[in-house]
Amino acid sequence: MDRVILADCCEDWIIEWGGFYADGARFSCPEDGTAWQKTARATFTRGDGRAFVRRERTGPESSFPYLAAKDGHEPSVERCCAKILLRHGERMPDGPFACPVCGTKWERRTERLHGLRVPVFARPGLPEPLTVQPGRTRPFLVQLSEYSPPRE
Repeated sequence: MDRVILADCCEDWIIEWGGFYADGARFSCPEDGTAWQKTARATFTRGDGRAFVRRERTGPESSFPYLAAKDGHEPSVERCCAKILLRHGERMPDGPFACPVCGTKWERRTERLHGLRVPVFARPGLPEPLTVQPGRTRPFLVQLSEYSPPRE
């Protein structure tokens, strides 16, 4: 079965503001326009019918909220890892690191791609390493083979 992919912008919006919607309320992500409905407490259904549930990972002194696929088919990169890679990955030194939230072990290296030096992130079980793709509104993670140089 295909993995359920959830756009960062939608997840960010729902994590921050989803709890304020009444059950049954319909809304759209202000960044990409994706249609959503709050279908139950902490449950949000995308316009295509895929449902997500708000969950939290709890650490010794903090918690990390995220949306999990209700049917259990999770994305190949956890929200905590994606946020760290997108926010700090380009400046991290090459070498191993582990996500402080979920404990996933990553290896960061630098490669030349399309004449540019890009950060590359690999972990066991991932079919292909990832890199940061500059986007129209924000960067996002892509498989190395899907990377395209930024347009000026």
